[in-house]
Parts: sequence; C-alpha cells; structure tokens
Amino acid sequence: MGAKYKVLSADDELWSRENIKRMLSWEDYSIDFLEPACDGEEVLERIPKEQPDIVITDINMPFLSGLELIDKIHEDYPDIITMAVSGYDDFQKVKGVFMAGGIDYLLKPVGREQLVDSLSKALKTLEEREKEKAAMLDSKLRENYVSSFLEDDEFSSLLNGKLFRPGQESHVPSTKVFSEMSTILVKFHDVEVLKQSYNKDVLRMSYSMKERLRELIDVEKSIVFNYTDKVNEFIIELNATPGRLRLIADRILTAFPLEKQGPVTIVIHDQASSLDDIATVYREMIADLVTRPFDCKHSVITCSNDKGYSKVTVRFNDRIETQVIDSFTAGDIKRARSIIMDKAGLSKCDTAGWSLFEVTQFTSKVINNLAAIGDGNDARTYEEVQDALNYGLRSLDKQTIIDNIDLALEIATGGDTKENASINSQVENIQQYIGEHYMEHLSLAGLAEQFFVEPSYLSRKFSQKFGETITSYITRCRMDKAKELMADEENKLEVISFEVGYDDYNYFSRVFRRFEGTSPSEYRKNILA
Repeated sequence: MGAKYKVLSADDELWSRENIKRMLSWEDYSIDFLEPACDGEEVLERIPKEQPDIVITDINMPFLSGLELIDKIHEDYPDIITMAVSGYDDFQKVKGVFMAGGIDYLLKPVGREQLVDSLSKALKTLEEREKEKAAMLDSKLRENYVSSFLEDDEFSSLLNGKLFRPGQESHVPSTKVFSEMSTILVKFHDVEVLKQSYNKDVLRMSYSMKERLRELIDVEKSIVFNYTDKVNEFIIELNATPGRLRLIADRILTAFPLEKQGPVTIVIHDQASSLDDIATVYREMIADLVTRPFDCKHSVITCSNDKGYSKVTVRFNDRIETQVIDSFTAGDIKRARSIIMDKAGLSKCDTAGWSLFEVTQFTSKVINNLAAIGDGNDARTYEEVQDALNYGLRSLDKQTIIDNIDLALEIATGGDTKENASINSQVENIQQYIGEHYMEHLSLAGLAEQFFVEPSYLSRKFSQKFGETITSYITRCRMDKAKELMADEENKLEVISFEVGYDDYNYFSRVFRRFEGTSPSEYRKNILA
C-alpha cells in the first residue's frame, strides 16, 4: 500500500539532508519521504515527475535561495505546501517565508517535536483541502446527476403522453433533428444488482449507466435516456442499419455479463421513425419483450408485425384446471402440485421454452383458482403471494415463482399448524427487521425461511398480532418514508419511489394512492402549499 502524501526536502549540506531523512519513521505518518534534493533548481526539476505534496527547504542555498524557491513553487504549484529551515533567527527571513506562501519556519538544528508539529499542521491543511475538493466534486456530480435526471424526465414524458404539462417547460430537443431514428430498449431484470452496485442512489446509477451505454453504442447522433417510471429500462435512439443495431446489442450484453448483472433483455425496433412516435414504438417493444424466453439468460428480440401471440401456448388450459380442482376436492394436495409443476410443466418453464408471457398467464390463473378453492379468510395472504410472484416474473426468477406457488397451495389447504410458544417473539423480530429493511426486496416466503417459520402460519400470526399482513406492513413502512422524503421538494418523486423499494414508479403511484387516497404529486402539492 503506497504512502498517502509525499515530502521532498532540499538542503545543500549533506548532514542536514541525512538528519531530516532519519529523524522520523515517515511511514508511520502515511508519508513517502522522497530522496532529498541538493538545491532549489533540483526541486523544480523533480516536481513535475514526483509531484510532492510538501516541500521543506533550507533558506540559504546556492543558485536559488529557499525564499526564491518557495515563491516559485507558490506561483507555479499552489497546491504544494512549503516550509523553510534556517540556522538564523532572522525576523526578515521569517517574514519572507510567510509572505512567499510557506506555512512554517523551522530553526536549525531541527528537533523531532518541532518537525512533527509542523508536519501535523501541513497534513491537516492537505486533508482539509481534500475534503473541500471532494465536496466540490460531489456537488458538481450531483448537479450533473440531477440535470441528467431532468432530461430523462422530459424524454420519458414522451412515452407517457405528458410532455406538455401546464407550467412546465419542455427541454426535449427538436424532433426534426432526431427524425428517422431506430430504437433500442435495454431492460435490466435484476434490479437488486443495480441497487447494490450504486448503493441505492438512483441518480448516480442512471447517470453512470447512460454514460456506459453511450460508450458502447459509439454513435454521435444518438439519444440515451433512462425511463424514469421504470428505472431498470434504458431507451436508445440512433441512426443505424439493422446489422449495426444487432452488433450494438451484442456489445451491450458482452459489457454486462450474466454472472455479474443478471439477465438483460434488448429489444430492437429497426423500423425508422421520428421521436414524435416513440410512445407507439415503446408499446410495440414492450409487447415483444414479454415473448422472451423465461430463463436466466440474456435475450435479444427484434420487433416484428407478428407479435408472436399466435404461437403462445395456453399452459393452464381447461383440462389442467379441472384436474387441479378435482385434486383439491378429493383432498389430494400432492397430486394438485404434481399437475401444476410436472404435468403442466411449471417446474421446467425455464428449460421447456416457456415465454415470460406464458409464465405470467399461467401463474395468474393458478393463483385465481387456488384463491377460489381455498379458505376465503386467507384472501389477504394471497395478495402477499401475488406480490412475490410479480417480483419473480420481473426478475425472471423461477425459484421464487415455484416457492410462492407452493405457498399458495399450502394456504389453499387451510391446514392448521401447531402453536409455537416462541412465535410471538418471532413475529416481533420480523416486524423490527422489516422496519429496518423495508426498502429491500422482502416477501412472506423469504422472511419465513430466514426466521425458520412456516409461511402461512407466520402470515396468520403476524396479522393477528399487528392487525395487518406482512405485505401491508412493508408497504406502510415504505409509504411513511416516502411521505417524509416528499417534504423536501428537491427530492424527485421517481427517485423517492426507487429509494423506498420500487423500481416501477407507476406501481408505486398506484400503491400510494391506495394507501393515502391521493396521488404522490397531489400529496406533495398539499403538504407544500
């Protein structure tokens, strides 16, 4: 590990150079003590290459005096801290040191304590400068992040049909400049990876990801923006041939390897259109995106007029539905599971060619049927299951899908679990854990596994003790934090959505309205009025 700071000393007397060199264990002070210089001219020659942070110079040297050296350093290298050493207690020379920009004046023979005191002063100054630079850099970056986000918001409004909102000025470039463009949609399915990579800072994440994508497409006339309603989606507008678009798609997937990033879907719309038509183009791309295979792999899709729905297989057909219902009626839950997992094939959906659309359709029908068959008192628990299933669908996580279908089957049986004497303390621990981790992906099945409690039993006991389901409590924690953040008008609503645990702003908005009876924007308007 290299030293943090560099010190270069200069003295025309050998014994003085060796004395200061051996006086301290410089490494203990995080200092790299460079080989001393013989005179001031040597110091000026070495500064560009060795870049010292501190220069300690003798006052009386031939060719270039210490005062002249300090003055020259202060003029050409103002960031370098200088201090002088002299054998004469001469007020005029002391004054000259400080006038030239030095921070201290040491008398020969220099003592250890005196040197340590002067170095401490110099190191403190350097650290304060670093903090100031870091603060300025951070401030500048935040300005860039916010500016970038505002630009994203304007482009995103084209997708939402909200471009010309009253009282808001549009900053979207002239669409005439960006006519006849092709479009690429890049969707990162594992949002948790994005969150962790950027410490849940959506502004930094968005800015950095766009910069990376711009490097990869390497097309001068292009637009790259992050869809603010869905922070894991990036839109690229560019002028390129279909072959070039495919090469760019492959380059992006190579830059974000599966083992680090998780599955990525790229949808190419190679039919040229203007920016005015981007909302229509986006809807077509999303319609094609759901036809991607349901597996944990990268996927590239090229839009076509045929959306592929004619090729969709109805996996939960009438025959499967009847067999599942008959199994439940006969009390044979094991057989019902076998029909869903094996006969219908959900357990192999990732290797048997199921599309995302087919898995979504299948799981929705299974849950609806189980909710109709099962105990009506567990209706709210099915909401918890559906919430977890939606996460599994978005992240292409087959295991999450299977775990929660198993949980739905368990709930539908209505079976009782023996009372556990420690369950009350467990649900209290779980409530506390949720309160500290509500912004992360949490689910009933995951919490039950983490705290060694049977899921449906945990759901019932949590509801009994706190008067709401686990999912409801998670949501309330998120909404409370969101309302707290909304009090600062500098916090963008889409950023707040991401910070409290939602990657889809539209979904966050719907949940907020359900909980608060008003939209996020209306709520903020009222509290800031």
